[in-house]
Amino acid sequence: VGLKSSLQGGALKANLTLFQTNIQDYQANVVNASVGVLRGYLANAEEVRVRGVEFEANARISDALSIYGGAAWTDGEYISFPDAPCPLELTGGPQVCDVSGTQLPGLSKWAASAGGEYVRPARFGEIGGEVFLAADASYRSAFSSSASASDYLNVEGYTLLNLRAGYRANADWEIFVWARNVTGTEYFEFLSAQPGNSGLVVGQLGDPRTYGVTVRADF
Repeated sequence: VGLKSSLQGGALKANLTLFQTNIQDYQANVVNASVGVLRGYLANAEEVRVRGVEFEANARISDALSIYGGAAWTDGEYISFPDAPCPLELTGGPQVCDVSGTQLPGLSKWAASAGGEYVRPARFGEIGGEVFLAADASYRSAFSSSASASDYLNVEGYTLLNLRAGYRANADWEIFVWARNVTGTEYFEFLSAQPGNSGLVVGQLGDPRTYGVTVRADF
């Protein structure tokens, strides 16, 4: 359920959404670190629920400047998962654990993004077009990367900033330089207990600061 609005002749648009999703027989990728098992497999949770609120807006401040922003609060948990593999710190203990009521993996409580673009008319030789400068930033709070929430497998929240600037021609081509993760934020995309070794935690590193040039054309 939600609300969509358009104000100032469409120059300002804002949307608000409330949602809830319940899934029965939810399939989850898990890693069982119990002694004698130490492997990953597909498990079945009886029921999960995801609910939240999302807001997004975009505005054209002038012919040259447009901005956007959005934020979301999301709550996801197992409603019933009584026979899940135990968290990593319980290795050597019970073979299964009831993780009902704990958070789903991969979901941040908070997420937000914002950005904007500034453009000005310009000519490249005999070709008309526009130069542009744009920026966008995104944030997500900490999240669990394990199906059975573990203190050792929580990914800390992070913020990323991207920039780009270039020339966009009326003749359906553009060239621009860009920089991703400008601040050089160090972050993990996920953490996981490695099957075959309950003492080893592995992770996928996020992209470092990266620069580049893109040339694009439409035919």
